[in-house]
Amino acid sequence: MMKTINKKERAQRLFAENIELFRCPLCHQGFLPDTSSGLRCRNNHHFDFARNGYLNLLATRQNTDYDRELFQARREVFEQGVYDPLVTRVSTLIRDLGFTQATVVDAGCGEGSLLVRLGELLDGPLLGVDIARDGIRLAGAHNTPVMWCVADLAQLPLRESSVDVVLNMLSPANYGEFRRVLKPQGYLIKVLPGTQYLQEVRTSLGDLPDYSNDGVLANLEANLLITNRERLHYHVPIAPEIWPSVFKMTPLTEHRVTLGEPAPELTIDLEIVCGVF
Repeated sequence: MMKTINKKERAQRLFAENIELFRCPLCHQGFLPDTSSGLRCRNNHHFDFARNGYLNLLATRQNTDYDRELFQARREVFEQGVYDPLVTRVSTLIRDLGFTQATVVDAGCGEGSLLVRLGELLDGPLLGVDIARDGIRLAGAHNTPVMWCVADLAQLPLRESSVDVVLNMLSPANYGEFRRVLKPQGYLIKVLPGTQYLQEVRTSLGDLPDYSNDGVLANLEANLLITNRERLHYHVPIAPEIWPSVFKMTPLTEHRVTLGEPAPELTIDLEIVCGVF
């Protein structure tokens, strides 16, 4: 009878198979190939696997306002299929770039639902990175072959020129680090909220100013040779019992009172920008 491996054992195997991608966040040396007791670099810095398989490779103290409740709400919203069109479009975009076995890093992966769904459509090593331990703990609970790390986007625990695609979806960015870890012909795919993104939530808060991503786009254009830019706009029916999770999943609603009745649908308005450094 074949032995069923647990999440920690699977993570040990995945990291061992892809150990050449990583470097120590403390001294920037590579890790040794034996992952049976965690990851150990050539300068003897050691990092243990958590029980559900993720690694904490954060070199500094965690600094995030996002908590488990927010990440749990995001998972519940993902499970309703709210972001399925985004998953489909991003997976198609990666294949259209010519990759068949792409090494993909989701930089700012949160609780991991989006990367897990992408893993059902793509081949190649997948790594989810987020500074929030609560998010990565939830990500590790997924029963899928994805490597998960607590790490800072400003100090990615990855070697130079090791990654085919960096995904940066509705998350802060560090273009210097993205440039460093991407291969010479690697791509950054950045997903930004459009002006109507979650407009029902914004309306329920009453007095929020209009959102603009002009500054982010200008920064992108200054750092990136943009090869593709498109808008993804659609509406998703939302059952009344899901609306509490919709409100909890965004920091927009923190310490604020919502007004009126929940809407019957939710607007998803996104801009997808792809390019090379």
